[in-house]
Amino acid sequence: MKLPVCSVCQFTYNEEERVPLMLQCGHCFCKECLAQMFARCTDHTLLCPRCRQPTKVGNSVETLHKNFGMLSLIRRAPSECRADEDSDEEEDEQDDVDEWLGGGGGIYGSSRLAASPRWSSASCSGIPVDLGSHIMRLVKPLGTGPRAGQDVWSGTLSGPGGCRHKVAVKRIDAAAGMELEWVQAKIENLRRAAMWCHNVCAVYGACKKDGKLCIVMDRYQNSVQSMMQQNEGRLTLEQILRYDCCL
Repeated sequence: MKLPVCSVCQFTYNEEERVPLMLQCGHCFCKECLAQMFARCTDHTLLCPRCRQPTKVGNSVETLHKNFGMLSLIRRAPSECRADEDSDEEEDEQDDVDEWLGGGGGIYGSSRLAASPRWSSASCSGIPVDLGSHIMRLVKPLGTGPRAGQDVWSGTLSGPGGCRHKVAVKRIDAAAGMELEWVQAKIENLRRAAMWCHNVCAVYGACKKDGKLCIVMDRYQNSVQSMMQQNEGRLTLEQILRYDCCL
């Protein structure tokens, strides 16, 4: 069993600086990451990196409640978990490579999302979701991209514990010789940058499946492009002020 990690910094929770603290939305992150976020805010309000809901905080993140359920899980975890953690990650990475190379399954069916443990996001219970252990299902097409070979699908991620998450999947034709690790590194940078943006949907990660590069993210209602199309190719002043800091 792997110990739970903070979905922002990817460090294992502990009972000290990485103690899991809960926001009002129910998602939880380590005290160190929340303290860094709190140091940047000016109105004592923290935006959840997962769902963007605000949480009012007093003079310190110490006022937030601890996730005692997760602390109990950490205390009960066998001591050998930490020793075996590195070897488990190596096995997971090899499984990911096999999945990318082996393929299998129809493009419209279900597939095991090939992603390393760093591609994670908080679940409803506050424990990070390992995308590699979830089943991705494409439900229906939502539209096509501006270039040939691009489309967007609605989908779901189903976990072994019965959890279910609605997601959007952007699919792009994978060019010959594409370096998947380079693409994943770029998307990881995007994920970390967008984490602090209130008007940007959360990015889960990416995988290569059936010749397509799949970028998995939260469902979103609109995009800057669609809003510009609704207003003769321009944004209103209010929209510019709202989205400028995120862009």
